[in-house]
Amino acid sequence: MELKKKVVSLTACAVMLMSAGAPIMNEAGIFEPPVRVSARAAPENEGKTPGQVVMKGYSADSTSITLKWKEPENAYGYKVYLFKDGKYTTVAKIDTYADKKKITGLSANHEYTFKVRAYNLDKNGKKVWGKSSKAFTATTAPVSSKDYKIKSVKVKLGSEHYYYGYGDDTTVTLKWGKTDCKGYVIYAYNNWDNKWDKVAVIKDSAKTSVKLGLYTRLTGQKKTLSETGSGGTKGYRFCVRPYNQDSAGNGTAYAKCFKASEAYYDITELERAFGSEYELLAKMLPKAKAADAPDYYYTYSTSKDAKTGAISSTKYKSYVSQASRDAYAKFAKAHFKSGWTDAQKILYTLNWINKNNEYDTNYVANAGGYFANVTVQKLGQCNSYNGAIAEMLTILGYKGHYLQFMDPSVRDWQHYRTEIKIGKKTYSFESGEPGWCWLFEEYDEVPLSKKAPKKTTK
Repeated sequence: MELKKKVVSLTACAVMLMSAGAPIMNEAGIFEPPVRVSARAAPENEGKTPGQVVMKGYSADSTSITLKWKEPENAYGYKVYLFKDGKYTTVAKIDTYADKKKITGLSANHEYTFKVRAYNLDKNGKKVWGKSSKAFTATTAPVSSKDYKIKSVKVKLGSEHYYYGYGDDTTVTLKWGKTDCKGYVIYAYNNWDNKWDKVAVIKDSAKTSVKLGLYTRLTGQKKTLSETGSGGTKGYRFCVRPYNQDSAGNGTAYAKCFKASEAYYDITELERAFGSEYELLAKMLPKAKAADAPDYYYTYSTSKDAKTGAISSTKYKSYVSQASRDAYAKFAKAHFKSGWTDAQKILYTLNWINKNNEYDTNYVANAGGYFANVTVQKLGQCNSYNGAIAEMLTILGYKGHYLQFMDPSVRDWQHYRTEIKIGKKTYSFESGEPGWCWLFEEYDEVPLSKKAPKKTTK
């Protein structure tokens, strides 16, 4: 029994010695060198001196820099050094094959100098060091902030052009907020390719505006706006991206790009896109202006008598809610330009609703009014889309307009549409989710009864 215990102990001891890297006896009874235990296999070129690390570049945000290099021959691991207080200090150890390393905990808008050195292992596990890379300069990015978001976009038409309708000197001026950086990159959204295109580079941190050519490239402009596929009913979308560049020219570090959540629509291109509809609106709308316009619009609920086929309408007053008035004031301040006519404001708004709203399938829009629903929640159905235009007309000071309801006895579905009566003719507006709208057309499909009973609701 005692002997068995000893055998077991000797066996356990042998296992312990093997796991500890003790000498191992081979079949001939000769002790071989200890086996080195490592997380990785020994390098193929064991003991050979690594080559010098050659830096390739870097990427960075405001608090970190990711260094990139070409792996030299015989490299097994690395050390990264940062020059600080007159000397190089180790900031990272890499005990594996690698060609990049992220250095964190840095300050924004700062330039740093690094060196990277590779090592190999000899047969005893001792490190054999290669030559350090040359000093490599990199910079962190500017601080990401909404301060530099686009603040305004202004279009100035140039001379008449035989094809496009406006000249090569047509320009778009952007303004944005200032931030601490070396310069700015301007992007425009490419509606053809569904991507952001770099259209200009501003190499002056103090400059916070740029004039871009619609068809001709101006100073600093890389691509004309016509090449991005922006404008018209789809709108221009811009964003600004501040950047820093290190003094050695090794790379560029960019701040976060706050992309425009809404399109800016060039009103002149919208006027051309809607063509004769806009010409008719611009001509007829001033005739409907009334100094004594009320603070409500009429809503007509139309129906058809099943026996006689006669059409009648229930007429009642619909008042614009305070929520919609507040939403309109905010929307106008953010989008309308000085000098716009009411026709231009309506054109812009109808198109904006069409491009920015989703169909309210689950009936959740509850912002307190039609205009509030479509501009705050960006949700609606035909009643909200076109009710918003009816509310807008009321706010602008027009009367004799209404939101018309057509029930299934008249059509296969119920539908709302905004109309305005000018003289003896009725004109219609129609807005909806993307792909479904018109601006201003003469409309008399469902004539309204002059003897409709009246009721008032608030």
